Amino acid sequence: MPSLNAVIIPAKVLKGGRHRIRISLAHNGETKYIVTDITIDSSKEFKNGRIVKRGDAAYLNTKLRGIIQKYQDVIDQMEYVNGLTCGELLSQIKNFGNNRHRTLKSIYDEFMETSDLKPNTAACYVQRWKRITSYLKEDIIMDNINYATVVGLDKYLRNKGLAPGTICHTMQAFATFINYAKRCGYVRYTIEPMTGYRMPKPDVGQSWVTPDDIKNIRDYKCKKRGMRLAHDLFMLSYYLGGINMVDLVKINFNEQVDKIKYIRTKTENRQKVNPFVEFDIPEEAKEIISRLKGDDGILALTPFQRSSLCNKLFSYNFPVIAEAIGVKHLIYYSARKSFAQHAFNLGVRESVINYILGHKLDQGGTSLYHYISVTPQQATEAIRKVLDNLK
Repeated sequence: MPSLNAVIIPAKVLKGGRHRIRISLAHNGETKYIVTDITIDSSKEFKNGRIVKRGDAAYLNTKLRGIIQKYQDVIDQMEYVNGLTCGELLSQIKNFGNNRHRTLKSIYDEFMETSDLKPNTAACYVQRWKRITSYLKEDIIMDNINYATVVGLDKYLRNKGLAPGTICHTMQAFATFINYAKRCGYVRYTIEPMTGYRMPKPDVGQSWVTPDDIKNIRDYKCKKRGMRLAHDLFMLSYYLGGINMVDLVKINFNEQVDKIKYIRTKTENRQKVNPFVEFDIPEEAKEIISRLKGDDGILALTPFQRSSLCNKLFSYNFPVIAEAIGVKHLIYYSARKSFAQHAFNLGVRESVINYILGHKLDQGGTSLYHYISVTPQQATEAIRKVLDNLK
């Protein structure tokens, strides 16, 4: 259950040594703070959650207890408190009495403020919000959203000629905002708006290539410097179990000489049986690493190459390589997709492939994975099996 206490925060001292009394809200392993209008002259006037050594101490303590009791009463009226994050619960408390008839815009703003989103993820939500509100008014009341609203938004996005994947991501974001409002108790639907709605399936391009194609890419002689770099990064990803670029550029290969151990950035905050991806670095990868790493052990790439603009390096050079070896579609992701496909074709267990790829725990999986885990040795053997298949 949530815990409320009166506190002062030494790091938040005001001018002259004064302190503002705050209410700490501890819930689900997190702590948030609510600022009150009660101020004391120094930290000596506060002890064990009570105001002391002041002529008005009795009055202020009574006021403080009233504030805490008011927040506690709010919590006691809530359903499914344990299902809320600390940030969501704090927002509930602050907005109590104004929770009904919430607008879509207020739900979006609160979701963005209270959710622990990575910058890239937050940026994606901003873009999806713009697409949603190009059809729906920001001040639409959440209670008025129904199946017709959902279908209307879907039809609008289709008529704009957007790709199925873009429509799918936008509708998923819309569903996220609806579910957030439901979780916080801001809205209750007799019939869920998304009931009966089918999400469009994004087009899945066949980005993986065959082992023979990988061998041809490996043996292709690149004449230009940029093409050689794109080629080496592609092969390095394949040799390291399909590692993503965002993770590859963070690794210090002076510290990780024979073994690689990292947390996949995309799923670092999600539930996983194995938080780390760990295995022995194969010799094929070491040869490329020795050529590309700088004195600090990090791959010696320019800021341009480390940024998202690095995609231009690949998009410019991969079509040339693809045409030379005779494949229709080649992107950086092909290394990851191909590794997974080749491992699967060679009989590597799905759990081991998921471990190497750094995937989150599959919610559809069985409870068996709560008792067993893939080991780095199994991952090393699987990678070796895939690379030996190229010989």
